[in-house]
Amino acid sequence: MAKQTLVTGGLGFIGYHLCKRLLALEPASVITVVDNLSSTKLDYTDLIGRLNITIQDVESLPDSLAEFDDIYHLASPVGSLGILGKSGRIAGNILDLAEKVAKIATYSKSRLLYVSSSEVYGRDGRHLESSEQIVPCKRGARMEYALAKLTVEHVLLNLAMEGDFQLRIVRPFNAMGEWQSSTIGFVIPKFFEAALAGRDLQVFGNGKQIRSFCHVSDLVDGIIQVQAKGKTNNIYNLGHPDNIVPIEELAHLIKELCASRSAIRHVDPVSLYGKHYIEAFDKVPNIAKAIEDTGWRPNIGLESGLARILNHYRAVADLQIRRPIDDNFPQNLNA
Repeated sequence: MAKQTLVTGGLGFIGYHLCKRLLALEPASVITVVDNLSSTKLDYTDLIGRLNITIQDVESLPDSLAEFDDIYHLASPVGSLGILGKSGRIAGNILDLAEKVAKIATYSKSRLLYVSSSEVYGRDGRHLESSEQIVPCKRGARMEYALAKLTVEHVLLNLAMEGDFQLRIVRPFNAMGEWQSSTIGFVIPKFFEAALAGRDLQVFGNGKQIRSFCHVSDLVDGIIQVQAKGKTNNIYNLGHPDNIVPIEELAHLIKELCASRSAIRHVDPVSLYGKHYIEAFDKVPNIAKAIEDTGWRPNIGLESGLARILNHYRAVADLQIRRPIDDNFPQNLNA
């Protein structure tokens, strides 16, 4: 019998790349994707006919949807700007999604991998999975998001200890890659699109914020390796600790890579996006646990990753091989 896999949020940025990798690694498996298209809008026509796609809210799924061997739960509000308009409702949404997926996993007695967030660390530093989480005295959409992700980790771990499903959790650090959305606040596509259009690259604050970017290709490999080899009921950091760069330096790198004449301008994000906006902490992952338990290591350096992204933008612009999803795009596509 063919392996059955469920990917929630499989048409978002990370989910799309995860589905493509799963199809390459497990061509005989049956993959079901459920997504409500609420975050990244990308052209997923290359997946049609290769997996089962259902466009609906995960919360509305029946607990007995199917008997899955593996579940990858990625469905979530996402993006520093994507969550702003949902302030006050972010936590409830994230918890409702997790509760539904836990019921589906319990029905199947499946392996469940939950994609959490490095936001749960809540402070600057190089973080281990065993680090204590400290809640800063801040109010805003990002803190609500972080606390909801952390709460779901605890909820799922408690449910999994009842023995109904096998749980593994990953905390991604600063993903980058092709098809990432600028409209929900991710900095690399915002910089690329500004540089290629000749607009100012807007750097928040003094630009000294530190990020550690991991290409999505490496990230989805890590997700798959944790699902396959990670220890049950364990949490794993996934990221590239060598790809550390201040945001202002990143802006210069992308401007030079694009041979752009754009200016780099410092701006106040709160004045642009309102009082609920909070800038991210300076987080760098310690990935020793993932390396030891799964053998996974990231391989794509920062400049190589940025070059891939530039090639993607050029391919889309020059060859017009993709188109954004619009309201007329088919809503239920079952292979």
